[in-house]
Amino acid sequence: MDVTDRWWATAGSGLVFVIIGVLAERPALLLAAAGLGAWILATAAVAGRTFTQAYDRTTVTYTLGADDTLVDTPIIATVSLSRPNTRTTLPVTVQATTPPGVTTEAGDQTLSLAPGDTEDTTEFTVTASISGRFEFPKPIITLHDPLGLYQTHVEWETTPTVTVRPPTPDLHVGRGGERVDSAYGQHQSDRPGPGVTIRELRQYVPGDDVQQIDWNATARLAETYIRETEGETDRRTTLIIDHRSQMGVGRDGETMLEYAREVGIGITRAAATRDDPLGLRTVGDDGLTNIVQSGTSDQTYAQIESRLYDLVPTTADSSSGGRTAREARERSDRLTDDETPFARILGAYLRDQDPYVTRIRDDPLVGTVRSVRNQVGADDVLVIVTSDTDPTTVTEAVKAAVRGGGRTILFLTPQCLFEPAGLTDLDVAYDQYRTFETLRQDLDTHPRMTALEIAPDSRVDAVLAHRRMSSTTR
Repeated sequence: MDVTDRWWATAGSGLVFVIIGVLAERPALLLAAAGLGAWILATAAVAGRTFTQAYDRTTVTYTLGADDTLVDTPIIATVSLSRPNTRTTLPVTVQATTPPGVTTEAGDQTLSLAPGDTEDTTEFTVTASISGRFEFPKPIITLHDPLGLYQTHVEWETTPTVTVRPPTPDLHVGRGGERVDSAYGQHQSDRPGPGVTIRELRQYVPGDDVQQIDWNATARLAETYIRETEGETDRRTTLIIDHRSQMGVGRDGETMLEYAREVGIGITRAAATRDDPLGLRTVGDDGLTNIVQSGTSDQTYAQIESRLYDLVPTTADSSSGGRTAREARERSDRLTDDETPFARILGAYLRDQDPYVTRIRDDPLVGTVRSVRNQVGADDVLVIVTSDTDPTTVTEAVKAAVRGGGRTILFLTPQCLFEPAGLTDLDVAYDQYRTFETLRQDLDTHPRMTALEIAPDSRVDAVLAHRRMSSTTR
């Protein structure tokens, strides 16, 4: 509880009475000052009790017009304040604020109830300039006592949240230009679990759950039918997202990473819908950048989405310490004409290295996949999202993923369809896309592996349409 300027003025008056009473030897003034002090203490006790009662009777609602929106898309925030229709003389004010990254464009963020008023509502427009998950600050309730001597500021308990996404790309997920409807798939088991899969249609009997009635079949067959269901397993999935520098290829807002992020968000929301355990690993040029352990709580799914929204392409660090095969060969060549014993030993060491294994061991994506596969169970699923920039590395990552058992889903971005200059030569683009498709098909042949392409839908259509047109004119 805070004191106001009026309290200080009142207390100052009492102090003046004391000073004058002492100097003028007027006991009456001292008694007046003592009485004023006692009155101030009494009003403080009454105000504290009144504030507690008023807060308990006050209700604040702070809501947003949507809990999921796009960057730079305005949404309406609504704040309502109400209290019972009682004889109250306390003024109440509520102040709503926004988190960093969210701006207010129009409307009043403050609303008040004068003595005797019971409700008030205000609306204002908010816009987020960046993507992410935003939790709005708690509204501040300010209560004033009727005499204007005291006030208190209290945070309301609840507050809204909103997930702000970048503009959705024209996402194509498929095989060889053919779109697939569901990349996440189904997972069935004999034991019950969250989510269901339709098994059979049968007539309703007394005791059946009415929520299982298939009303379409009932209307069609003129008798009551229900759909029996079978449980699905909790399928633990680990999502591995590549956000190395190579994933930054593409126009602003249309990079390979933007499409990888969109797939990751879709998988996260599919897992949340089914209550499937989900974990996250993100891979930069120098190794792991994020680890979210597998879980099924709302906090886990929200944390994964937040980490995905925060991803930007990392920068390759030439000083990170790994030696590539090319560097090893160059150093070996420089020692060819050196006949010293040290040069002969060192040259043999460099020449005898297996360049393929050295490069793969130094690759953070392969290392991450290998580590995760060793940590999870044989029934768990790995979802890898990366590009075709380095086919050898992708192949090795797939081998590491399937080696320990379990299912793997690979989402691969063809770099040829993300070039910032666009499809300047459709013949060249088609040849590059065929090379990519050959790689995808080869990866898809590995056991327990599903390899899919993710790309701009318009560019996939343009390349394939050009090919069909070229074939018909020949």
